[in-house]
Amino acid sequence: MLLTEKDSKYKPFVEKLLARCQEIQTENERFVLRINNVKKMIRRRTRDVEILKARLDRHNDGWRSLPMVAPHPKRKIEQKRGPKPKNKDINTNTAEATTKEKKPRKQRVKKSASDDKLITSTGQGINMTAMDMQDMLYQESQAQQLLMMQQRQMNLKNDQLL
Repeated sequence: MLLTEKDSKYKPFVEKLLARCQEIQTENERFVLRINNVKKMIRRRTRDVEILKARLDRHNDGWRSLPMVAPHPKRKIEQKRGPKPKNKDINTNTAEATTKEKKPRKQRVKKSASDDKLITSTGQGINMTAMDMQDMLYQESQAQQLLMMQQRQMNLKNDQLL
């Protein structure tokens, strides 16, 4: 085989490989930019938190002595998909199990913008969107946590008076 024949044979492969390398390089550059943007956002957030803490300290109300409560997550973590685990109990009757029809498992669908517009009716006859329902539950849990913190403060004050 001549050298030119080898060159012509491998030239398209080399060109494809170079094109793919350039694509990977541009993707890497995009990822680096995104990472730097996230780092910048994190730095801004920590700076803002420090500023807010300093402002709270100026009020001298002892907010640091209060117990920290983790915020309630806005939505549930997506569950694993797949078949249900089978019963390991050997004592069950196989005849009873075969007579029952098995319903197919519903797969959990990822939340999209159209889900927010879905209207559900509650038992009280009030129409609410799914997001409104989640927000209401979140606000209720926040109110309960606030009430618990206020009760704890009252108990601490009562203990100090005694």
